[in-house]
Amino acid sequence: MTRLALLLGLVLLPLSPARAQDVEPPDGTKISAAQISGIDADRLSPGLREDIGKLAGTPLDRQRLRDLSSRIEAEQPRYVAALRITADADGTARVVFVVGRMRDQEREANVNARYVVDEVEIRGIDEARLDSTLRDDLHALVGKPLDSEQADRLLTRLKDALPEYTVSRRVVRGGQQGRIKLVFDVIRSESARWLRFEPIDANAIFHSDQGWGANLVLGIGGDSFRVTPIIPIDNGDDLIEEYSGFGLRVESRRVGTERLGVFFEWSTYDQDWRDETLAAMAFRPDLPALYRNRMGVTPLVKFAFTPQVSVGGGVAITELDSLIEPGPSRMANAGIGFVRFHDEWRTNSSLRQKLDASFTTRAGASSLQSDLVYQRYFVQADYAVGSPRQQVIVSAMGGAIDGDAPMFERFALGDSRTLRGWNKWAITPVGGDRMFSTTLEFRYRMVGMFFDSGSVWDAGTVKELRFSTGVSFTPGPVFFTLGFPLNTDEFRAVFTMGLRFPTVGFRNSW
Repeated sequence: MTRLALLLGLVLLPLSPARAQDVEPPDGTKISAAQISGIDADRLSPGLREDIGKLAGTPLDRQRLRDLSSRIEAEQPRYVAALRITADADGTARVVFVVGRMRDQEREANVNARYVVDEVEIRGIDEARLDSTLRDDLHALVGKPLDSEQADRLLTRLKDALPEYTVSRRVVRGGQQGRIKLVFDVIRSESARWLRFEPIDANAIFHSDQGWGANLVLGIGGDSFRVTPIIPIDNGDDLIEEYSGFGLRVESRRVGTERLGVFFEWSTYDQDWRDETLAAMAFRPDLPALYRNRMGVTPLVKFAFTPQVSVGGGVAITELDSLIEPGPSRMANAGIGFVRFHDEWRTNSSLRQKLDASFTTRAGASSLQSDLVYQRYFVQADYAVGSPRQQVIVSAMGGAIDGDAPMFERFALGDSRTLRGWNKWAITPVGGDRMFSTTLEFRYRMVGMFFDSGSVWDAGTVKELRFSTGVSFTPGPVFFTLGFPLNTDEFRAVFTMGLRFPTVGFRNSW
């Protein structure tokens, strides 16, 4: 009805003075002129403009005119074209293609309705998993013009039948002109998988106190196997050290069964130490010496008891080249063990909740030929609840180190995620062996407000609790944050911006 009203409104536009004898002439009447109204003719392709221009002097053929109207709509999918044919006083016919903009909600249904469904395909699962009634209803679309509303209803039924999958539909060109293929893509959701890929933070970040840094990542592979080159450039967002270099990950989360996964990473990174760190190290002879390069190899094995609970372990073999050349290198070899929990659930159709939690231990041991002997414990939890429009996020993490841990193992706060508004090198230029941090954040669409708290210190020293608050703006992978430290005599703001792509895995887990 809406399309009919639009066409009637377009046809009744006062294009020229009305004549009492205006009666649509029959097919075969000579066309005196053909015009386009409602849109600039230059927006049409040269071939279409030429075919419309050639109508003058030819016999009236309504099917030919309807075909030209369809070509206009095909080239301008946000518009609808109607025909107006009038008789001139000399017995000839005048043709006008009246073109008007279509409302967005009508466009897909009206455009697709001109095409016949040639095939319905379900990609990602075996159709035999579906109820026979649903399968029959899907394939009953074949041979008919596409009804977008009916296709959407079937999409909803597919989503209800496959709660552990993400389901979407799309239209692709069919084997013949005027025919289309309707494809339903079915992708298993992360929450339904037994194991998750190890975390990796792909970013490019500017911090007004700490400068630029990036961690460039290129994931290659599929749902179960992935090869990931990693290229950090002056990355100082997660550790006390800034580092650049190259790493390569190879990972499979299905080895014979979805319960078993393997991981291997090789990396070599050159360090750049801030002046604050170099100055502080002069007063910390108790800490292991700094290094100019660290090269590591890390193999891991993971096993899932359920899609929510998994465990794993392995070793990290790391060689640290002395900062002062020539100098001996040192080994920081550690055993790794972890347990993880992940779950997502819906309270109702729109409210979703997600919980990630993990506990990780790393132990540098002389039995692994390590020159540095230490134990490191780390626990973290992230909880989010909300709808597509708004979310509440609560995060907490803490850790402790005993023994002589290398600098890359020591804790730091005051980056783009923790204590936003503080400068990590002003808080602890050499890091700490004790740490805890919390974040409470509310987001409405792309705008958020946060409150961070935390402390990082060494055992036996005074623990100072710090707070910060601020606002964030996150349009997609781009983010902007303005943070303000609270318990300080100096009123100041720290601005952070950059690109951050979603990670798959457990944040900061090992």
